[in-house]
Amino acid sequence: MIVADLAPHPGSQGRSTLSRFAMPYTFGPDLSLAGALVAVAGCLTRIFSAVALFAVWGSLSVLAWSTIANGFFRVAAELPLLLLFLAGLAALMIAISTVERILAPHR
Repeated sequence: MIVADLAPHPGSQGRSTLSRFAMPYTFGPDLSLAGALVAVAGCLTRIFSAVALFAVWGSLSVLAWSTIANGFFRVAAELPLLLLFLAGLAALMIAISTVERILAPHR
């Protein structure tokens, strides 16, 4: 028979019940209303801007890819287009995180 250990974990002493749950670091249980609004706005900005970047970049990549007549150069153009997209996406995410860190209320 398996019996649950009801003794509290030593690392959870002095913490509230909500702070013991495994949550992402952005939405902690001691988050203020202003901090929560900044975190939600940051998440939504990341989602919508990444989707917009993917749509615009994908459309322009297909347009650029279709104008290349040579099959070898078409294949050769795929890797730079992908790497430039990933670099742009990383720069966008870093910029959003920086703005979010500036706007977040300090404790």
